[in-house]
Amino acid sequence: MKLEGEKDEKKKDQTEKKNISQRMKKLCSILNSPIIDINELKNILWGGISDEMAFDVRENCWKLALGYLPLNREDTDKVLKKKRDEYENLKKEYYYNKSKLSEEELKILRQIKVDIPRTKSCYNIFNNKKIQQLSEQVLFIYSVRHPACGYVQGINDLVTPFLIVFLRPIVLKKEINSDDIDRISDDELRNVESDLYFCLSKLLEQIQDNYTFGQPGIQRAIIKVKEIVKRIDNSLFNHIYENNIDFIQFSFRWVNCLLLREFPINISIRLLDTYISDICDIFTDFHPYICAVFLVHWSKYLKEMDFQQMLLFMQRFPTQNWKIQDIESILSEAFVLKNAFQSSPKHFS
Repeated sequence: MKLEGEKDEKKKDQTEKKNISQRMKKLCSILNSPIIDINELKNILWGGISDEMAFDVRENCWKLALGYLPLNREDTDKVLKKKRDEYENLKKEYYYNKSKLSEEELKILRQIKVDIPRTKSCYNIFNNKKIQQLSEQVLFIYSVRHPACGYVQGINDLVTPFLIVFLRPIVLKKEINSDDIDRISDDELRNVESDLYFCLSKLLEQIQDNYTFGQPGIQRAIIKVKEIVKRIDNSLFNHIYENNIDFIQFSFRWVNCLLLREFPINISIRLLDTYISDICDIFTDFHPYICAVFLVHWSKYLKEMDFQQMLLFMQRFPTQNWKIQDIESILSEAFVLKNAFQSSPKHFS
C-alpha cells in the first residue's frame, strides 16, 4: 500500500511539473509577442512564476500587470525613459530641497530613517547604505505626494519583494548580499529605484484605506477575517475568544503588511505574484480569506495553547522552512472558500 501511495505521489508531482512547464512556455510566448495579452499574462501570474525561469521574467510580469510597462513592446524603452526622468525630477522637487520641508515632512523622514534598517529581509540588504538611501527616497517621495495616507510603519516592508525581484536580473543571483549591491552601477540602481517607486505606488493605490486616518481598510478586513474563521473553524474562534484575544492583536499586521512579514522572502514573492495579478480586487475580496486560512492552518496547535502561548506563537509562526507548495495550498483553499462564500453572502453576519 505504501509503494502504491508513493507511486501516486510521484505521478502527481510529474503531472504538476508538466503543467508548470506548459504554463511557463505559454508565458514566454506572451512576453515575446509584439503586443502583450495582459489578461492571459495575469491568469498565468496568478498561479505563480516558476523559480526556474530567467530572473527578468517575474520582473517584467509584475511591471506589466501593474500597468508600469506598456503592452506594445515597441514603446517599452520610450516609456521607461520618460518614467525614469519623471522620477528624477520628483527627487529634485521633494527630496533634495530639504530646506522647503515642513515640520511634519521632516518628522516623516525621521521615522522612515528609523524603520528602513529594521525592514525584514532574509538577505540583510537593508544594512547596505545604498539600499537604505534608495528606500528612504522612494518612501519619502511617496508619502509627501500622497498626504492622505502619508507614511505608515509597515509600508517599508512592502519594498522588500519589489527590491529583490528588480535586483535579481542585475546581479543574476537568487540570494543577494550587500557586496552584490556595491557592485551594481549607480545608473542601474537609479533605474531600480524609479521602477520601485512607480510599482509600489500602483500597489499602494489599491490599499490606501489601510493607511488613511483611522485605517478603515484594515478595520474592515479584520472584521471579515474574524467572520470567516468563525464560519470555517468555530472551535478555534471560540478558543481565541475564551482566552480574551482580540483578532486585531494578531491580524492587524497581516493586513497592514499583506502577510509579507510572516514568511521567508521567496514565499512573500510568490504571494505577490497572485496579489499583483488581480490587484483591483485582491485586497478587499481575497486577502481576508488568505489570512483566515493561514490562521486555521495552525488550529490544532493554537487550541492547545493559553493566552500567552498563543500570542507568542502568533508573533512568529514557524514558517521558516515553508516551501512554495505550502503557500500555494493556502491560496488554493482561500480561493475555494472565497468562491463558495461570495456566492452565498448569508455566510456573513
